Amino acid sequence: MKKYLVITCCLVFTACFKNKHETETAKTAVSTVAQDIQIPKAIMAEIEKELSEDSKLISPVYLFLPLQIELHEKNTGVLKTNLLAISFPKGGGILDLKDVVVGQGSFYLHFPKEQFAKLPELLHLYYVSQAPVKKIDQENFGLGCGKFIDIKKQFKNLQKDEFFKLNTTHLRHLYVLAGHYIFVFRENNQVSLSQLTITDSRYLNDLCFPKTGAHE
Repeated sequence: MKKYLVITCCLVFTACFKNKHETETAKTAVSTVAQDIQIPKAIMAEIEKELSEDSKLISPVYLFLPLQIELHEKNTGVLKTNLLAISFPKGGGILDLKDVVVGQGSFYLHFPKEQFAKLPELLHLYYVSQAPVKKIDQENFGLGCGKFIDIKKQFKNLQKDEFFKLNTTHLRHLYVLAGHYIFVFRENNQVSLSQLTITDSRYLNDLCFPKTGAHE
């Protein structure tokens, strides 16, 4: 079992769906019920090491940021609605694709760039995989259980609304997406954090922790 630093924040889903005849957009807001955010200790140790190398005299100050994501269809009927915008509270939250992905085909996911406009420089964007490596049609999908990489170089691309295209055939999208996305912004000794966990409670047996879900 991986070791985690557990940080408590608040979240609960309260969805607001407009009449389908009015619009195909669904907006989900998230607010106040306690939920643990789990950040691997290896990642926190890496962040703290970088801070200590810069300043041994000032202790880091950690702040939590809200987070917004959007998903929209390429193929009609893939998602519950053709455009879904989700706003998480400070610290981020969990997206269960059971409530979003309902059909077969392709869709896009991105992080709207406006939310980052006034933030300090991105220090890291970690992806911690919760999906095993899966070979589908001679191509490997998934990073492997518990493995993590820094995808900071893709940060600007992930803000584009049609860069990150995903396909549901044979659960390709799930092997690519499932896991934790940890955003780390820094200005001097102030470190701002947010995270998104993506899972699908329908397919836990295909992921790394089928018995306990997203936060083992």
